[in-house]
Amino acid sequence: MKHRRSRTPFRTFLVTLATTLVVGQQSNAAEDIAQLDQHFNQPGGDIAPWIFTPRENIKEFSTAEHPGLATIYEAGAGRDVKGILKNPIRIGDYKLPWEFQTSLVQSFNLTAGVGAKTQVNSAIGLNVAVTFSDPASWPKDRSQLPPDTHEFQLLVVHLGSTGEAGVGLPQFSTEPHPETYLVWGRGDLGRTVMGDWGIPYVWIGDGAKYAGPASPQLFFRCVLFSPTELSVGIKFDASHGWNMRSLDCSEFGKITGVWEIGPIISADRWIPDVLCRNLPQRKGPHPINLGTGGAADGPQKMLGVRAPKPEPPNPNYEYYVDYCVFFGSSPRPFEKFSDDFDIVGYLGRWQVQEQCTLMDTHSHPGHLMLKMIGPGLGTGFGAAGGSSLRLADYPPPWEIETSFIAPDDTTPWNYWMNFIAVDKQGKNLGMWTPGVENDPQAKRHAPYPGATFKLRFAREVPEEFLAHKPLAMLIQCLDSSHVRLGFRTSPSQRWFMSEVYDAKQDLGAELGGFDMHCWSTTTGRMYGARPGGPMYQKFLIDYVHYRYGLSVPASEPASR
Repeated sequence: MKHRRSRTPFRTFLVTLATTLVVGQQSNAAEDIAQLDQHFNQPGGDIAPWIFTPRENIKEFSTAEHPGLATIYEAGAGRDVKGILKNPIRIGDYKLPWEFQTSLVQSFNLTAGVGAKTQVNSAIGLNVAVTFSDPASWPKDRSQLPPDTHEFQLLVVHLGSTGEAGVGLPQFSTEPHPETYLVWGRGDLGRTVMGDWGIPYVWIGDGAKYAGPASPQLFFRCVLFSPTELSVGIKFDASHGWNMRSLDCSEFGKITGVWEIGPIISADRWIPDVLCRNLPQRKGPHPINLGTGGAADGPQKMLGVRAPKPEPPNPNYEYYVDYCVFFGSSPRPFEKFSDDFDIVGYLGRWQVQEQCTLMDTHSHPGHLMLKMIGPGLGTGFGAAGGSSLRLADYPPPWEIETSFIAPDDTTPWNYWMNFIAVDKQGKNLGMWTPGVENDPQAKRHAPYPGATFKLRFAREVPEEFLAHKPLAMLIQCLDSSHVRLGFRTSPSQRWFMSEVYDAKQDLGAELGGFDMHCWSTTTGRMYGARPGGPMYQKFLIDYVHYRYGLSVPASEPASR
């Protein structure tokens, strides 16, 4: 089979990456909004600049009970528990747009109804309170709202039970396991985001629910675009894209500050007194599944019951907050694209091509795991909000270094950076695909072929380099006309470098930058890959480091 590379395997992914994610950070450390980040990764440590309030309704708060999470028990005082910054954010503190992300883990005991006789109800999510008042009028007490303040909460609601523990709330369910999940917007900010977002979940069939708001981990996002516009959203897998909706705040004037932003746990009577009274209800009596009628393979036993009254959240159940992080305005400083993948489970800076691809940082701690669960695909991952490296924003010289463990060499594989080279007017000049491929039939590895850039090595790259696991790769942009590529097997080894490639001489124009900017791999005939690509092919990426300057000088000759 002739090896041909498709030039557009990730077009949909590129559009998603460029248009739905607005991510970046400030270059001035004093103005870096990421300094407000908190991952709760220090057991018993300081969680500054964050606080959880109100104190009188927090029975327990721990970062040591489950390291990497803030574990919270509310005290039953009937007030919502919020995570907020010690100080509000003035509208001019950080360049717009900036964004906030938080993740909460659903409690197994709560959703499974462990220890409950009837029902377990909860609502957790994102809280945003913005003020349109003069900062001079802001109270010093963080528990008090300034005048002319409006708020919004995006919540994942759990009602009832799986049916294993009790009758649940069958009046809200169409299934014989009386449990309901909702994504719900509430507050007085933005009419277009209120009420039921209509995001589905799946009844598996054994009583359990999964996907959507029934997912074990929830991710929330708020982007402040301007003093009159923000957007909020949710997703249910760390590597996927966001379900975003816009809020037009112009009817209130211009936002002067963000008084509160962070996670929220509903702990008052909103669920029984407000939400449940406004939800459509089914007439009873309701058929409830009480298990089998004797033999293990016998028919299910059903019982008609009357619907119980909804209850407020039960303080006997725990809540978990994974992280609270910020991203500043684009373009993101070049070094901020770097990642050592050393925060287990955290993928806030990256997005994957979702179809038939899995990506995580928890299955192999210290590595990003990229796995293809379907052969015959083009996939990859890229920096959220960083799909373009324009040289006007990132003046060379700079370089990108990565190290990865490739799949077993008995199967074909390839791994490469997917660059679309553009001139200074943004015109497409062709492709640069620095990377490696393995041909198991020839029992050889080679630099990934097929790019418009025809980089050459003074001699063939030794097989012991390209076959090594892990393999390190160095991508260099020397200036607006010249690039280079190198490989090595360990930090103590010298880089095996290509000759310098002159793009201007070869393509007739200086480089204006590199679009796409996506770490990529392909399998199957649709993408011109070699036959034999298996299910569950897996890459482990140790790190990606972006830096200005050159670790190998441009004057150093190609390896010979």
